[in-house]
This record gives sequence, structure tokens and C-alpha cells, in this order.
Amino acid sequence: MHGKTAGIIGLGHIGSAIAKRCAGLGMKVVYWSPHSRSEAYEYVELASLMAEADLIFPIVAVNDETKRLITTEMLNSMKRTAIVVDMVDELADHKLLAEKVLGGELYGFGFEAKPGTFNDYEGNVWAAPAYGWVTDNSMYGTIEKWVENMVNATKGEFPNKVN
Repeated sequence: MHGKTAGIIGLGHIGSAIAKRCAGLGMKVVYWSPHSRSEAYEYVELASLMAEADLIFPIVAVNDETKRLITTEMLNSMKRTAIVVDMVDELADHKLLAEKVLGGELYGFGFEAKPGTFNDYEGNVWAAPAYGWVTDNSMYGTIEKWVENMVNATKGEFPNKVN
């Protein structure tokens, strides 16, 4: 990916972490964000990002302002060699992206899909479980809580009751 352009849509905690890793691979990083700004990367308008980036990461929070933020026109402006890695549902038309890959109009598309649908796609489309939230800290916290619950259960104690 060295020398390619990474386009980050949303430069919050996750977007910034992705940008840092892309820069570490020798990629040029451009971004668009509704609120965040960084002197470390180049800010561009969203339409320009979609047309110029080789690897696109839509990672902005979903709200009324951002639902379907990425328009059909923007999707149609992408390079044929571009890859979209979308960890946020509702920002772009996933069906259209998958069709563009199948039709040779987009190189690849990866996204978080609903369980049971991972094999519903053809071509360079990677549908995976929703693990965008997974970090070392979140996993360690989950494991610690699981072990604590198992130890408590062996003592007949159940402090974390659900329902």
C-alpha cells in the first residue's frame, strides 16, 4: 500500500488510529471529518476524498447528519482500483458497492455484515462479523469480566445479573 492514498471519513478515535497505521505503511492520508481537524493529515472535501483515495475508510458516527452521507454520485466517482473498508452501516449503499465490485467498477469492498450473510456476496467482497469495536483494552476487559463471572459462579455468587 506504500505510496497509495488512504481516505479516512471521520477522524475521531478510530479514524485517527487507522490514519496513523496507514501513514506508518507509507500511505498518503487524506481525511474528511464533520468536527475533527488534524495538522498531521490533509483535510479534503468528502467528494474529493471519494474520487481520489485508493483505500477508503468510512468511520464517522452514524446520526441524522451522517446517514447516507456517501451519495451514489460519490460512489460512482471512485477509482476502479479503489477498496472500501466500511465499518459503519448506513453511511453508504452497501448493495451498490457490492454490485460495483461484481461489475468490475470497484476493486474491493469489506464491511461488517449481519451473521448468516457472510457468504451472500461474490467477487472481492469481504463480509465479516462486527468486530470494529475490538481493541486490546476492550478484549482484556471482556476476558477479565468473564473470568470474574466464572469465579463468582463457582462460589454461587452472581453479581452481574441480566434481566
